[in-house]
Amino acid sequence: MKVLLIEDHAFQRQIMATQLAQLLTEPNDEIQTATSGLDALTIMSGYSPDLLLCDLNMPEMDGITFLSKVAEQAFLGSVVITSATSHEVIRSVSKMCADYQLNLLGALAKPVQLETLSSMINNAREAKPKASHQRPAMTVDTNIVEQAFVQRWFVPYLQPIVDITTGQWVSCEALMRLHHPQQGLICPSAFIELVNQLGKDADLALYTLHYVIKHADLLQGKRVAINISSATLGTSGFVDKVLLLAQDHPDLQHKVYFELTESDMVKNTGRALESASRLGMNGFTLSIDDFGTGFSSLKQLETLPFESLKVDMGFTKAITTSHTALAIVESCLFLSERLSLTSIVEGVENIQIWQQLQKLNCHLAQGYFIAAPMPADKLNQWHIQWQQKVTELQPQG
Repeated sequence: MKVLLIEDHAFQRQIMATQLAQLLTEPNDEIQTATSGLDALTIMSGYSPDLLLCDLNMPEMDGITFLSKVAEQAFLGSVVITSATSHEVIRSVSKMCADYQLNLLGALAKPVQLETLSSMINNAREAKPKASHQRPAMTVDTNIVEQAFVQRWFVPYLQPIVDITTGQWVSCEALMRLHHPQQGLICPSAFIELVNQLGKDADLALYTLHYVIKHADLLQGKRVAINISSATLGTSGFVDKVLLLAQDHPDLQHKVYFELTESDMVKNTGRALESASRLGMNGFTLSIDDFGTGFSSLKQLETLPFESLKVDMGFTKAITTSHTALAIVESCLFLSERLSLTSIVEGVENIQIWQQLQKLNCHLAQGYFIAAPMPADKLNQWHIQWQQKVTELQPQG
């Protein structure tokens, strides 16, 4: 595993480099160090780390700016923050990393304890096959998006959702990728905003719906969550097309449900209620996604007929290091219970978060500790491996 340590303080850098040398003993392990974000970017032009250990308060280019830069480059490795700054700052940076789709494993307080660092290294090793090495930033324009619909370059990757108590596989979330013939696999951050600007968000949801129908045999009867925006609910004809598909596939409402992004303000409440009510009357259900990140959380819960509530990963990833994040997750789970909603916690990236959630009143879990998003034909192989992992996670004795 390749590691890049970014630390401006010479003594701290030496101490951590020594600690890393004790832990990284496999033949292909490699360590490089940088004194600032700018120095790190220069190094990464010829070095592709699997793990970044990043201080935040540095000269020339601070760690926050550096992380935003590597996000623009679509860095797919793991990130650990190493900083003596306040919990509030670390919480904000953690949320930034989630928004930028960086795989943040956590934050290490200084001085860094060898045992804690060892745990982070192990987590990064586990994540490496799922997210390794950076690639050049992808440029997606209107023409590519239009072609992607016609040529069927869009490919929904499926991330399993499991019961936190039993480990049983319950459902999946469809996370769209764009498989360009020249540029390769492109993550949604590069094209989703453009899809929305072109008014094609409803087309993308229907595209996913057709994909689920076509690949139903690979899903082993598990439901798939399809992401939609408030604009999708308000799109004329969207619900009509869903219901027409349901006529040809009478069990469709048992194969899919729709996740509405909570941070996306519902502008036309009347149209949204009309669409949600028609879907509900025909057996389709709604889930509220990214709960706690928007300004209309409670209002949307009171307005629309949701079946489940998904806690935002920005809070989940910090529950082992932040009392505030833990309190927010606990509050979301309590609210979910009082409203008789199924709770789904995303961002379960390591065993520490998994174990912490098992102590709380949480129903379902999703995250890289369980599985990365994957093509539908990989689900069976994952399920076999996950069943073995669940057995190993059960308390002994």
